[in-house]
Amino acid sequence: MKNTSPDVLIIGGGVAGLSAAVELTSRGYSILLIEQKQHLGGRTYSFIHPDTGDEVDNGQHLLMGCYHSTLRYLKIIGAEDLVDIQKTMSVVFRLPNQSTVELKTNSLPTPLNVLSGLFGLTNLSLTNRLKMLRVGIDVMLKNPDTNKHLHSISVAQWLQELGQPEENRKYLWDVIAIGALNDSLDKVSAALFAKVIKTAFFGSRKNSSMVIPNRGLSTVLVDKAAKFIENNGGQILLSTTVEKIENRKQIVDHLQLSNGVTVYPKAVISAVPYFDLAKVFGDTSTIGVKFLDQFTSSPIVTVHLWFDKHFVEETFCALLDSPIHWVFNKSRMYGKHEYELMYLSLVVSGAHDFVEKDKDDIVALAVNELRRFYSNAERATPVHSLVIKEKRATFSPKVGIERFRPSHTTSIQNLFLAGDWTDTKLPATIEGAVQSGFECARMVEKLLTKFN
Repeated sequence: MKNTSPDVLIIGGGVAGLSAAVELTSRGYSILLIEQKQHLGGRTYSFIHPDTGDEVDNGQHLLMGCYHSTLRYLKIIGAEDLVDIQKTMSVVFRLPNQSTVELKTNSLPTPLNVLSGLFGLTNLSLTNRLKMLRVGIDVMLKNPDTNKHLHSISVAQWLQELGQPEENRKYLWDVIAIGALNDSLDKVSAALFAKVIKTAFFGSRKNSSMVIPNRGLSTVLVDKAAKFIENNGGQILLSTTVEKIENRKQIVDHLQLSNGVTVYPKAVISAVPYFDLAKVFGDTSTIGVKFLDQFTSSPIVTVHLWFDKHFVEETFCALLDSPIHWVFNKSRMYGKHEYELMYLSLVVSGAHDFVEKDKDDIVALAVNELRRFYSNAERATPVHSLVIKEKRATFSPKVGIERFRPSHTTSIQNLFLAGDWTDTKLPATIEGAVQSGFECARMVEKLLTKFN
């Protein structure tokens, strides 16, 4: 490849970078996307398990109907058929006594549909279910983006202020908050949790529906995006990094890549995670990005298990009062047959206590938890297992972090920042990554239109 002059150079091939590239190529702009790894998707990818042939995700992701940018992204790349969207929200909660309750909405207008679902949580007393209304009322009355008090307290403090008893936390709020924010409720921002609740449960009825991938994450979010980009004139280079950047008069003039190619772009989008930004730009204060030392990461541990017998009926569920937070029945999600091995994916969010554990110990704990929650699990024998530790799965959305999240613009006129860690007003989600990519693409188009 010779020296090149694309309209836009995109650094980073995760979901944020891919969404920016998809949006720009769909509008006729020439792009070059570079990725340092040998695969696209960043922290969102899948691979084929050598023994079973199953698609294995590095970490399971549940999407929601309120992920409007993500659903638009899937539509653009032609991957809508690779997810199943619930007609109304349905989430099964399993208790240690092997009983279940279901948080299920109905066709009533919002928020009455959600209220009906909360009152269906019969494992909680009527008094405690009524106390949940305080959370909904507080969310309705406040703007999570601007409310200073919510930004100054943790989720745990907020729930305490709203009089939520321990049972409400243990059997509802904890599992939702940890799943959405990926860290301890004593650390994470009440504002971001309130934003999650407001977005999912106080908009359209469809917003609260779960969107369930029926294939691996690379198949759903990455492969068709790469094909779309290249079919629309974009170029993708893997195993490629930026070696040197030359700026002139607060504009990126050209960049030297690790393959020897010099790129002269009209605009640049950086879509790398916060912990890699300095590797690309050196002193990030020179591009107007400061306080990166305020960011910390939170891990996710995923335990993949294959059993010789099927004992899980639901597609996915939350385990209450368990160190394992979620169970995903990949056999059902992938439409596998009963005569095949049952494939489960178990997820631990905010898994600080797990990252240093021996993988055999994690597998043993996971199997024991399944036997504690499922009556027929004793009859099934694990045949294969795989533990994946994503130590830097997300940034930790701790109290006060919002004021340090950078905007999409920088002090360099034609350089923009994308990524779930930027100022999306959302926690670290696929939706936040896609939104940031789309927003950077919009800003680039505005800049190029101005120059042209």
